[in-house]
Amino acid sequence: MSDYYNVNVCNDCYFAHHNGSTEHDGLWYSGESDTPCDREPLALVNVGKEITDNTDVNEGDGIIEFTWTPCEGCGSTLGGSRHRLAVWEA
Repeated sequence: MSDYYNVNVCNDCYFAHHNGSTEHDGLWYSGESDTPCDREPLALVNVGKEITDNTDVNEGDGIIEFTWTPCEGCGSTLGGSRHRLAVWEA
């Protein structure tokens, strides 16, 4: 059985997890957004590890509506929502 740990990530990292992210001229974009992220999404999560949702959007479990706590995916200190993701250990 594999173990995992949870990270709480900003909207940019959450959407990058679901839709991917791209870099263009030094700016990062998550998903289909036209607005650049202030940092590379999910850069603080070890690359190569499996990441899955660990939220229940219907119940609101695993979603913090607003916080100033830094994003554990990219380190952004912008206030906003945080979504819980599970990072699986090998």
